[in-house]
Amino acid sequence: MKILERYILAEFAKLLLISVLSFMVLFIMVDLFENMDNLMKHGVPLFSSVFFFIYKVPFIMVQISPVAVLIAVLLSLGLFSRHGEITAVKAGGVRLLRVLLPLLVSGLLISIAVIIINESVTPAALKKVDAFRQQWFGIQGSAFGKEGMWVRTSRGIFNIRQIDLEKNELRGFTLYEIEKPFNLKRRIHSKVVEWKDGKWVTAGATVWNFNEKGEAAKQEVGAIEVTGLMEPGDLADVENLQKNMGFMELRRYIQGLEADGYDASRYRIDLYGKVAFPLVNFIMVLMGIPFALKTGRHGGIAVGVGLSVVIAFSYWVVFAVTRSLGQTGMIPPMLSAAFPDILFFAVGALMYGYVRQ
Repeated sequence: MKILERYILAEFAKLLLISVLSFMVLFIMVDLFENMDNLMKHGVPLFSSVFFFIYKVPFIMVQISPVAVLIAVLLSLGLFSRHGEITAVKAGGVRLLRVLLPLLVSGLLISIAVIIINESVTPAALKKVDAFRQQWFGIQGSAFGKEGMWVRTSRGIFNIRQIDLEKNELRGFTLYEIEKPFNLKRRIHSKVVEWKDGKWVTAGATVWNFNEKGEAAKQEVGAIEVTGLMEPGDLADVENLQKNMGFMELRRYIQGLEADGYDASRYRIDLYGKVAFPLVNFIMVLMGIPFALKTGRHGGIAVGVGLSVVIAFSYWVVFAVTRSLGQTGMIPPMLSAAFPDILFFAVGALMYGYVRQ
């Protein structure tokens, strides 16, 4: 690698580190103020509280990385232009985009690193956060795996294959009623449980009653009320646990849902998004280079930050719209997840045609 390329990469890496640390401190400070009352109310020790926020670092880093990368590109190249260094490179007969190729490679490597972190580090760290909430904040124990959502309550253990909060329905519902020390007393299964008049009601159910000898008596019943389970609004946090899963774990869950005859389109959007979203880091480098060079000597910190906000906001608007269309079935899940990347990649590639070499 040439000295010039190393110099550009060094400046980019320095600004990227500053951006990441700045966003990290901002996010943690906001999260600290939001959780301060709970931490003090439940008497959480300082050491445990520190780890509660440390466990969130991988997730925060992944979320802020595209904006941090974009700011680092715009500021580094903007400052080069402001100080006349870009002009000096052109005057030396060096092709500008060739010199900046290492930035594109860095963006691609950052995308790959984010995918690896999402698959290995982030799910484990967020499970630690959930365990902390259960231990100190008294939140009902819950987990998400390939068999769906598991919720532990005073009545027993609930297994829910799929939650539809728009229709307030639970699909593939099973309740295991357990008595001490750990004896299965009753198993209730229903394909659909609906929220009606402030309570959960099954649309027909199969009940197995177990006696002390372990013998089971099967019974088909009509609509019965399900008690001990949280309301739909509280189940939103449980449903979001699937977002903490890695790509392969979520893929196995989707395969299980579809094998049982359930619609898993909305989960497929999240599955494809686990690849599409990390690639935004590369796309932000691709977009940032021509925008930074286009602003030229007029660029600076204010212009760089302003452009970053506009581009990032535009991406999130497109992302939200296509995700909504995908969840309603108007476009395929893969297109819903990939369209923002495709659109912004095309805009970035088009912008290169206006860069003066």
